[in-house]
Amino acid sequence: MLKQIQRIERLHHLIRLKATGSPKQCARKLEISERQLYYTIELMKELGAPIFFDLSLGSYCYEYETEWSYGFSRKPDQNQISKFSASSK
Repeated sequence: MLKQIQRIERLHHLIRLKATGSPKQCARKLEISERQLYYTIELMKELGAPIFFDLSLGSYCYEYETEWSYGFSRKPDQNQISKFSASSK
């Protein structure tokens, strides 16, 4: 699972730069097979990534600006939220 997450992160970076190249070139950049690349793209699409291949650019792209996030982050402290809400009234 960790390898797949890292692969998604690397592919996301290349897509944002519009620097994937052809599927063959992209697979080579990611050091995976084309089949693994297609599997990763399908997985990303299932997760909501608006990916398409732009023939004029010769690269995978996003239809609109998008963010990828995976992992844990700290939730805001409820006391801080309450203090903020009270002070803004």
